[in-house]
Amino acid sequence: MCTDGRRCEHCPARRIAAGPKAIAEALPALGTVVAVTANDAALLSHTGEYLEPSFPGEALSCDDEYIALRLNPGLVRDAFLAPRALTMVGETGTHRAYLTPLTDRLTVSALELAPAADPEAFPVTDWSDISWRDADQLTHLDALTPGRYRVLPFTGARKIDSGVVPHLLAHLVDVDMPFTIAVPGGGCVQLHRGHAAMVEQAGAHIAVIFGASRYAMDPVFIGESWVTQSHGTQGMTSSVELYDHSHRCVTAITQTGPITARLHQAWEHMVASLPDGA
Repeated sequence: MCTDGRRCEHCPARRIAAGPKAIAEALPALGTVVAVTANDAALLSHTGEYLEPSFPGEALSCDDEYIALRLNPGLVRDAFLAPRALTMVGETGTHRAYLTPLTDRLTVSALELAPAADPEAFPVTDWSDISWRDADQLTHLDALTPGRYRVLPFTGARKIDSGVVPHLLAHLVDVDMPFTIAVPGGGCVQLHRGHAAMVEQAGAHIAVIFGASRYAMDPVFIGESWVTQSHGTQGMTSSVELYDHSHRCVTAITQTGPITARLHQAWEHMVASLPDGA
């Protein structure tokens, strides 16, 4: 599929006119799909049905049963439909819904025929002008942009050793601590929250299995890792953020949603123990 913007001969992918909002409204009606958000260093997949996607400024919907997606229309560059997949493309990565025998084909056909919508303006977060510690988790998740990366050193964020991240993931499994993992790509952020069942390592690749969901990451493509803090349901909450060699955020690991004070304290203690990076 020529979803990278390059032309290729005999490509079955067709650009569709439907805008990001029309696509978001259609996703829950698709039924069972395999949703995959991928960038240069990581991917998050989930087999199941979509929750209603949320947009910047809206409440977070995320659990371990359904596909959770936050969609920023301003970051979606194009959308394509192929016989086996619906794809949204952004400057960084893709979000793709692989169709299954249980997918509603009428919804797919309706998307293909949907007219172009008027573009909608969503405010762009100016991280040089915002009070970092006063911003909540959703503000951060909705704007994992290069501009945000550039102000990291001036916000109290702490650079950590990227080599410890696979051990952090393994420890979260060992102690059975639920956590949220978020992967940006294609103008979207796909999230999963819950208990991980196991961690696998094949060569350099790391995979975390959550049942119907799977996270995979290649440490070779991780250039930096940072610990940041923002307001969550239990107050200031740490997030471990992974960046590729082009300084683009490829993964965020944190706590979201209703959590107990004891769980929040255990998470904060764990993150505080991570060694500093060079």
